[in-house]
Amino acid sequence: MSFLQQLVFSILFVAMLSGAEIPVILGADEKISAQLNGELHGELFVSELGCTACHGDVRSHKDGPRLEGVAKRIQRDYFIDFVSKPHEVKPGTTMPDLLSQLPEGERREVAVALADYLWDGEVDLPLDAIDVEAVAAGKKLYHEVGCVACHDPEGEQLEGSSSLVGLDKKFSVKSLTEFLDNPLVSRPSGRMPDMGLDHWEARDLANYLLRGQKVDDVPKVEVKSKLDGEAYFRSLGCAQCHEPEQAQKDFATAFAKLDLTKNCSTASYSLSLEQKGVLTKVKPAEHPEKMSLESQVNLKMAQLNCFACHERDELGGVTADRDSYFTTSNLNLGEQARIPPSLTGVGAKLKSAALRRVLTSDGAVRPYLLTRMPRFGTENVEDLVEWLGSVDQSEPLEIERLPDKRAAMKVGHELVGEKNLACNACHTFFNEKTTTLNALDMTVMWERLQEDWFHRYLRNPQEFHDSTIMPGFWPNGKSVRPEVLEGNRDQQIDAIWQYLSKGKESRRPAGVRPEPILYGPANGEAVMLRRQFQGIGKRGIGVGYPSGINLSFDAEKLALGSLWKGAFGEMSPVWRGQGAGFVKEAGEGVVRFPAGPSFAVLESGEESWPVIEEGTRELDYRFLGYSLDGKQRPTFRYAFAGIEVEDQFLDVAEGPALVRRLVFDGEAPANLYFRAAGGEALAVKEGSESAWTVAEGLELACDSKGKNKGVIQELESGRELRISLAGLQSLTLTYTYTAP
Repeated sequence: MSFLQQLVFSILFVAMLSGAEIPVILGADEKISAQLNGELHGELFVSELGCTACHGDVRSHKDGPRLEGVAKRIQRDYFIDFVSKPHEVKPGTTMPDLLSQLPEGERREVAVALADYLWDGEVDLPLDAIDVEAVAAGKKLYHEVGCVACHDPEGEQLEGSSSLVGLDKKFSVKSLTEFLDNPLVSRPSGRMPDMGLDHWEARDLANYLLRGQKVDDVPKVEVKSKLDGEAYFRSLGCAQCHEPEQAQKDFATAFAKLDLTKNCSTASYSLSLEQKGVLTKVKPAEHPEKMSLESQVNLKMAQLNCFACHERDELGGVTADRDSYFTTSNLNLGEQARIPPSLTGVGAKLKSAALRRVLTSDGAVRPYLLTRMPRFGTENVEDLVEWLGSVDQSEPLEIERLPDKRAAMKVGHELVGEKNLACNACHTFFNEKTTTLNALDMTVMWERLQEDWFHRYLRNPQEFHDSTIMPGFWPNGKSVRPEVLEGNRDQQIDAIWQYLSKGKESRRPAGVRPEPILYGPANGEAVMLRRQFQGIGKRGIGVGYPSGINLSFDAEKLALGSLWKGAFGEMSPVWRGQGAGFVKEAGEGVVRFPAGPSFAVLESGEESWPVIEEGTRELDYRFLGYSLDGKQRPTFRYAFAGIEVEDQFLDVAEGPALVRRLVFDGEAPANLYFRAAGGEALAVKEGSESAWTVAEGLELACDSKGKNKGVIQELESGRELRISLAGLQSLTLTYTYTAP
């Protein structure tokens, strides 16, 4: 295990053990210690213990879980046990023992009072039956997607693992599924990141992690405390870590004035001598911004535990005892297909927008790498993107640009084809492959890579990775195709770069000849496919109906993505690309609906529609799954703004047409709106107040039982059809293709 990983794991997850000896600080590798000085070790320690949550300071710190809705998330008995004796119940927790000075009986009474306050009359969390089949699927997922980078594999205890002890006493399958679906909702600091699980993967994983739970386990009956739980919540300083937005940051002595050689007078951390020694390296009066940017990068990456998977400047990386759990779907690409890439120089390699997507949204481009890139939340990584770009800067390279862009793109197209450099022999093109290698897709390179880095890499790939299978086409600066552009290396590379600048609109290189793979309904039943569709990420759901109409649905934004008629899907991009591409709508008449959520709470119907930042999921939008009728047609279930919705799509035999019925579990609030369609072609159908032309050949009609007629809003962003849902308990929409 590398020193940095010992530092991250041991401090973060073992630091709270009473009297624990932690040799990591004194047993550091000398070379790395020289790069990561003691002050940086201490800054990491301070951030993970959350010292500055109470002792206000510019330093970042790990916030505790949000406690809003805690009664729907964890079992009440677990909460009481944990607050009473946090270090016993969860070894390695960074939760301080705030009740350590009280006798045991009083400790529990205070914990019960806190539970009374937070549960506020809510019933205890009901348990769910464990699904045996889901356990098997969850076990495979757990050991494949990267969970074991931080946690123990089944049957092993590895040094530095974050404990999962007691999960079966803490969660139900339902609540753990919702947590895994988006951990950043309740744990915003990003220490447990979003692993990009869809609803069913989260459910499988929850069943596996709770596999020992018994539904008939009877929770202990707790008598309500006579103490004032809210008063204890405030006096103990719980709000400082668990309500970061509302908490006052002047709870205690300012951090800059602290003497870190003394024990905390409020929170019991029971630090060992070694741990206290780490804290003494910190200079409270000096702001961490004064550290070098490289040190700030290392601190942030240590806080987020990036080093568990990635190496940067010889720090971190996959350790030998966890190596076997990093796997690939394509062994032909060698080690680079299973081990997460090095982050040395990544700020010079990736454009800032691409780096931001990797850290906050679905920016992964290596479908063969089974370990998933987590999402840490925009607020937790926004500085890291800027820092990496600054730290990794190098002297600009002189690039010999071809002045005629069209001619350059033509040459670039020829160079990457099978008769010249044959780039398509190893790289996919729009997820279409010609061999068994299938390395990084050519159509995403330009939007991700910085031009300067691209030139340096092509000049000498082995300089960046000594075991890469990428060949060098310009050995000693001489081209293997001297007949193209007179063998000028820099002009040839520039031609390739300009060709790639068209991205997914680039002409297919010679040698890429994919056969279409069509998929659709059969035997009078609908088909459903959970994949990426145009404008929708990995939470897309496509449905093909036997009557010849199809839809895509965004399960993250709870919105209709598109409609089309005819054939359902052309599957080459996803079935030839290990699931990384988009499903191509195989039919015609594709109509796309506005990106973003369909529901919003607005002051008025003219207000701008909210935009959800890429890579984030709002707390109010929750997909709850779906059910299928006898013809396999889905009814989606989701929740928003305090109401649950059943959203059913049924095809009409004489169509192609769809009847969509939305049913709410209560009356919608007065300021809730539904965005039904958008676009410049949007217009009221002549002679009707409740029917509209959405696009050429597609009409939309609304039946809201005579209430709340839709209104077309003229906005700077374009036209939008909005329907007020105030007082409604259902809404019926009919989409009809009118053109032959």
